[in-house]
Amino acid sequence: MFLMPSPQNMSEKDRYICLLFVEMLIRQNVWFNQKFDCIEGFEDLGSQGRTRNITNNALLFIVRGLPRKWKQPVAYYLSCGSTKAEMLVQFLFGVLGACHSVGLHAVCDMGANKIKAMKLLGSTRSEPFFQFQNQAIAMIYYPPHLLKCTRKLFRKYDVQFRV
Repeated sequence: MFLMPSPQNMSEKDRYICLLFVEMLIRQNVWFNQKFDCIEGFEDLGSQGRTRNITNNALLFIVRGLPRKWKQPVAYYLSCGSTKAEMLVQFLFGVLGACHSVGLHAVCDMGANKIKAMKLLGSTRSEPFFQFQNQAIAMIYYPPHLLKCTRKLFRKYDVQFRV
């Protein structure tokens, strides 16, 4: 993985990024963190606070350069169950705001569980954009995710081809 260069040292065209967000299952585990004198492993929703629910999902935001090859994890949230669309919108705006504040221009990937959040933002099939701070953000389906979903459907419905 190539780490993100400093935005101050980037040309204008190199400031175009793809914002990837991925949600994954993680193992439930609670432990005491001596360094910070707290118990870890509970739901942590960033500025929305922590809860007493034990986390089993992680939502990760990664920024990837479009013209240049680099990528950098920029935020993560731990939740109990899949992230709700309304929370995803809040997290997305927070990450986009941070990117915008350092001069990066974003395009976002799409996953199956993010469609409701995009509808809340006003994105449609014919207009796959939403506005953020006077900038149109384009939503793009992530090809590896589409291939994985297609494979799952072929297996689920036992699709067979005759040659």
